Amino acid sequence: MSLLDDLKNQAEVLRKRQQSGSALHDHYFREIHERLKAIYQHLNELANSLNTIRPEVIRYFYIEPSSVLEDLRQADYSISAKRKSIDYVDYFEEVLLRTRCVGTEKLRFEKDNDALVTRMREFLWGNSLKFDLREYRSERGYIQSGSFTVEPEVPVSISISGVPDRGHIVIVTRNLEKLGEVTYTYEIDEVDIPLIEELAKLLIGKPNQFRTMGKHQQPVRTAARIRPVREEPEPERPVVEATVEADVPKSIFGSLKSLLRRKAD
Repeated sequence: MSLLDDLKNQAEVLRKRQQSGSALHDHYFREIHERLKAIYQHLNELANSLNTIRPEVIRYFYIEPSSVLEDLRQADYSISAKRKSIDYVDYFEEVLLRTRCVGTEKLRFEKDNDALVTRMREFLWGNSLKFDLREYRSERGYIQSGSFTVEPEVPVSISISGVPDRGHIVIVTRNLEKLGEVTYTYEIDEVDIPLIEELAKLLIGKPNQFRTMGKHQQPVRTAARIRPVREEPEPERPVVEATVEADVPKSIFGSLKSLLRRKAD
């Protein structure tokens, strides 16, 4: 075989591989769209029901073991979607659920050197917490200490998006139960209504199996953007579960619908 024939064969193999990869990408893209479309419909119904019923979900967020935002009420649920238009057809790329936890007591604490002040400031910024900082400087202008006042409000989000190149769907929770981000990866066919049911239970503080579902979750690693200033075991604090009845309908959505009907009656 001549050099030219060999190069032509290699080019043909590469073209077929690229075409196969493109076809697989398109298949995954459409499969992800269908899954996200169904998820959006369910979570939109969930958000509307939660905003009507307003179940009590109380959260505690540790800045560090000695500094905690206490008795924050979770409320104000909203749902949105990111879409991509192809040939005048909209395809779902991401579904985003947001809520927030709000309390009444501001958190105040101090850090006694420049490094700790800087690390705490970056930690609060990284987790989108509102705060005021009063710095105390030496005569030469160096930070000697800092007094922090953190607002009792924590934004929470759940992002569900597709990765067509790998055939995966990724769920990223941010500030859900604790500060920081956690990423969960799933095969497309693993993302179904039972999984979303467990995610909904996690959202409103009910017992769930969400973290153990899917073959990629062994183990799941927490990926907080910035670590707290000190790392020590956090004391256990109870989470007050949503006061939603769960007798006859077994699903979260069924329970909410049932309670809404009872209120209407």
